[in-house]
Amino acid sequence: MTNDEKPSSRFGLSGTPLDASSGIALNVQLADLFRYHVLSGQWPAGHRLDNFEVLAARYRVARITVRQAVARLVHEGLLSAQRGRGTVVLAHAAPAALAAPRVGGTWTDEAQIRLVHKQRVTTLPDEFRGGFGVFDSYVEIAKLHVVRDAPFAMVRLFVAAEIYRHFPRRAAETSKLLRLMFVHGGESASQLRQRLTVEPADLVQSQHLHCAVGSPVARILRQLHGPDRRVAYSALSWYRGESFEMDITLPRDLVEDSSPALIAPRAR
Repeated sequence: MTNDEKPSSRFGLSGTPLDASSGIALNVQLADLFRYHVLSGQWPAGHRLDNFEVLAARYRVARITVRQAVARLVHEGLLSAQRGRGTVVLAHAAPAALAAPRVGGTWTDEAQIRLVHKQRVTTLPDEFRGGFGVFDSYVEIAKLHVVRDAPFAMVRLFVAAEIYRHFPRRAAETSKLLRLMFVHGGESASQLRQRLTVEPADLVQSQHLHCAVGSPVARILRQLHGPDRRVAYSALSWYRGESFEMDITLPRDLVEDSSPALIAPRAR
């Protein structure tokens, strides 16, 4: 998957990964970036890093900054650095940054929506379709949810155009669209599929959610469809780990039907 095909690519990436004006030491930022490369699999076990001079030139930092960043990951057990052998990703590296998100705040009246992107499209990306049928066209929306100027969620979603036209004006900027789907979607919004995973924040998520690269991000795919199994609404949301809370009440028969999926992940 290229960067342009990633679900979060609509949010874009401004500037360089390292920001000297952020108030966070450059060696800490660089360690966050290296940690993400390891935990995301971009640097697999046995991968040998370039020498410090090359890395310093690539990230436009001093050699000592690279040395300090590597030392942090050596201490965490993600890298091994030995004279004459270079710096290598360890095979037993444990993704410590993928700890379960801490429960935090929920959607409140203080929450605001910042619209990033909106357009009408005729195709639904595979990651949003998930094996369901499709409508002729959709309204694609990318937005940020913020509370007191602090972003806590990124959302990219698609709503069937024939349903979206019944929404109030400026709905994308003022309303939770999932709620509007239940009001205006009719039978096309009769079933909700939801899947939660936890992943390390990539550079785009780190920049827009103001979190460290590699820190835990809760990722939720929500899809609404009707008896015809066409996706009327499909959304991917990414939440900062410390700002994430999920509270759902389910009837017993639904829990009994779903418990295998809730207890253990499906083998891949």
